[in-house]
Amino acid sequence: MVVVPFIFFTALTVWWWRKHQGVDICVYMSALYAFTSMMAVVIVVGGMLGEGGIAFDDSDLEIGFIPTILYCGFITLCILPFSLVYSRSLKTVGGNFPLVVDALCVVLIVVSLLNLYLIIDSTADILSGDLAAVRQSVYDGESTPAQIKVDSMPGPVRWLYYLNVSTLLALPVWFYNITCRNLPWWWNLLVFFSSLSMPLVSLQSVDRSETMLYAMMFIFCWILFRGQISRRIRRRLTMLACTLASLGIIYLGAVSMARFEDRQGGTGTALAQYAGQSYLNFCFFWEHGRFEYISPEREFPLTWHFVFDVDNNFDRRSVRSGEQGFFMSIFATFLGDVMLDLSPIGMAIWASYYFIVCCLFIRRGHREEMDISEVLILFVMALIPVFGIFSYRYQRYTHTFMIVIALAVYILSRRKLVYR
Repeated sequence: MVVVPFIFFTALTVWWWRKHQGVDICVYMSALYAFTSMMAVVIVVGGMLGEGGIAFDDSDLEIGFIPTILYCGFITLCILPFSLVYSRSLKTVGGNFPLVVDALCVVLIVVSLLNLYLIIDSTADILSGDLAAVRQSVYDGESTPAQIKVDSMPGPVRWLYYLNVSTLLALPVWFYNITCRNLPWWWNLLVFFSSLSMPLVSLQSVDRSETMLYAMMFIFCWILFRGQISRRIRRRLTMLACTLASLGIIYLGAVSMARFEDRQGGTGTALAQYAGQSYLNFCFFWEHGRFEYISPEREFPLTWHFVFDVDNNFDRRSVRSGEQGFFMSIFATFLGDVMLDLSPIGMAIWASYYFIVCCLFIRRGHREEMDISEVLILFVMALIPVFGIFSYRYQRYTHTFMIVIALAVYILSRRKLVYR
C-alpha cells in the first residue's frame, strides 16, 4: 500500500505534463507529492522508521487503504484548480494600480531592513556555534536573539515586525517587476532582498523549512512567469538561481550534519526521513488520532487569537500533544494537520471549501491575461499545496497577514482605483 501514492502522483504528473505540453504549476505540485511519496517508500524499505520525525516504528506500521485513498483524493482535489492555469497561454501580467504595488514594496522593504537590523549582530555567532543545541533550544520554547531584541522595542516596531512573514509576497512582485515593468535595477534589488527576509531570520533558529519554502515558491513563480521571461532575463535568473541553490545546499547540508551526524544512518538517512515522512505520518494520525479534540486555532488563527486568545504556540502544542498521546509537531502534509485539528469529516469539508474558493478566484482556464493582484491571490493559495508536502502554512495569525495583504490589493484592483 505504501507505493500507491507514489504510483498515483507519478501518473498524475505525467498526465498533466502531457496535457499542458510541459512543466506547469499543477505538474510541479503533483511532482512534489510524487517525490515525497517516493521517499516514503525509501523509508519503509530502508528500515528508517521510528525516528527523524516519523511516528511509526517497525512494530506498529499501519498503512491502510482508507487513509491512502483520502490522502491521494483530497490532495488531488486541492491541486485541481491550479490545472486551469496554463503558463503557455498566459501572455500578459498587468496592473492598472502601480502605486499600490509600489507602496506594498515599500512596506516589505522597510520590514526586511528592520529584520536585517535584528539579526545582523547575532547570526554569525549562531552559525559558528553548536547548531544542534540552538535548534533544541527552539524546540524547548526559548526565544531567538532577534526575537528578544524585537520584544524590547516600542509597540509600533513590534507590530511592523509581525509583517515579516508576509515579505514572501515580494517574490511574485519581484518577478512581475523584472518581467513586466521597466524599473531601476536598485529598486528591483531592494524588492528581491525583501523577499529573502524569512530565510535570513530562520538562520537564527537553525530552521530548514523557510529555506525550503523559499526555494519551492521561487520555482513556482518562475514557472508561472515563464511566458514573460525574456532570454536576457532568463540567463540572469539562471545565474541567480544557481547561486542561491549553492548557498542553500551548503546551509541545509551544514544544518543536517550538525543535527543528525550521531543518528544511525547519518545525514543521508535524516534527509530521507525529512523528505518522506508526511504520508506515513498522515496514516499515523488516521490510525491513532483522537478526533474528539476539535482544535481549530491553526485553521482559523486570526479568529482564535483575537476572539479567544488562543495561539498555536509551544505551550498550546504541548497541551494538544498530551491530549493526543503523541508528539504532534511532525510533518503530515497540510491534510494531516487539518485532519488532526478538525477530524476526518472536517478535513473533507475544509478541502472542498478550499477547492471552491480556488476555482472562484481562478475563474477559468487558458487565461491569456492576469493582473498582479490575481497573481498574488494565486500565490498565497498555492502556498497551501506547495508547502503542504510538509505541513499547513497558515497556522499562526501572523502568517495569515499575507492573505490579508493579497486580498487588500485584489479588492483595490476590483474597485478600479487607478493612480496617475
